[in-house]
Amino acid sequence: MSGSIVESVRHQIDSSSVSPTQLIVFFIAFMLNVLDGFDVVAMSVTMPALTDDWGISATEKGYILSAALIGMTLGAIYLAPFADKIGRRKILLIATLMIGISMIITGFIPPSVEWMIVIRAISGLGIGIIFASSATVGAEFAPEKIRNLVVTVVIMGYATGATIVGPIASLIINHAGWEMVFVYGGLFTLFMTLMIYLYLPESVEFVASQSGNDRDKLTKINAVLAKMRCPQISSASNFSVKPNEKISVASLFADKMGMQTCGVWIIYFMGFMSLYFLMSWIPTLFVNSGYAREEGIAALTLYNLGAVAGIVVIGLISTKVKLAKPICIYFIGSAGFLFYVAYAQPESIAALNVLIFIIGFLLQGAFTAMYAMAARVYPARIRATGIGWAAGLGRVGAILSPILAGYLVAASWGMYGLFLLFALPLIISGVIVYWYKH
Repeated sequence: MSGSIVESVRHQIDSSSVSPTQLIVFFIAFMLNVLDGFDVVAMSVTMPALTDDWGISATEKGYILSAALIGMTLGAIYLAPFADKIGRRKILLIATLMIGISMIITGFIPPSVEWMIVIRAISGLGIGIIFASSATVGAEFAPEKIRNLVVTVVIMGYATGATIVGPIASLIINHAGWEMVFVYGGLFTLFMTLMIYLYLPESVEFVASQSGNDRDKLTKINAVLAKMRCPQISSASNFSVKPNEKISVASLFADKMGMQTCGVWIIYFMGFMSLYFLMSWIPTLFVNSGYAREEGIAALTLYNLGAVAGIVVIGLISTKVKLAKPICIYFIGSAGFLFYVAYAQPESIAALNVLIFIIGFLLQGAFTAMYAMAARVYPARIRATGIGWAAGLGRVGAILSPILAGYLVAASWGMYGLFLLFALPLIISGVIVYWYKH
């Protein structure tokens, strides 16, 4: 057998059927994103109750909503790349501990905007790690024929968590207060730490891409391949790995990847701007527009329910065609419906909710599929770094959009004007992604 050990491992996985071990891995990665979505959107859903309790201003809301996003940016850029050095399993254990503990603390801190910003930023660090690492794990454990689908469904966990948080949070807030939304979420996150420790093996592509003793490496690889019911590798004598290669952001521009990296970064930045504006401000904008708090939460739930449907559909499409074209259509379509809502300003809450559902279907479907596309842009040795930097720099847009929206709301901007403004980045994303071949 010749070629690199990474190529050989990839061949063994691609030529085998999906095992129970791989299904468990996919489920764990999916659930980690469920918890991420729950955590981030929980702040948006609880914001009206928090506002009543603490008496905070519109601009303070913007900073609190952006705090986790700042942490997510730093976590994705500076911590997620450690998955390419210490392994996917270890970095996920660290991330879930950070999120679980910080969520529990969120439920017990005294009324202080400053402390809330700090704690939410710490939680965001862990979420930034999980976003990049869970997509990497999904890509590396999945056979080629369902690789796009697996990564898309894994990242769909975020939208799923964001969908269920509305009804769950409403029930908890009415009976125990907004604080317990975070306490319960933190406890379940710590439970997932235990699940990772017990059931998540290290990625064999990661092990194969590392330098070291070939015999020891082969033993570790074959142990995991056996669990996955894949053919084992008989010899590492002809395999080669680049020795002691330093992984850094510069690696993302080597081997003629510079243009692709820049394109991915811009798409993530623009997509995150619109995505997190909607996820952060829908409940509050509905309340400001005269709707009840429950109607605002219901609209956010429908937005995220549409996201789940859109992600499933684009994931299935990805098993038949390359991702660039459907992602482009989804991005442009979501911008079109935001424009329509801004100009039509439907009076019926039912009609408005249908349009919110469609926007969630298209926007989150496109954005989630970008993780599968990014996983194909970068090879295994720098995959976590590539996805981490894309998601991290992209989240600068996610940080800016809630703050910008806060200032615009304070300046008397309404929901429809904001919808019109945040449709523009989606057009840019759609135009850029059109030129990709993945």
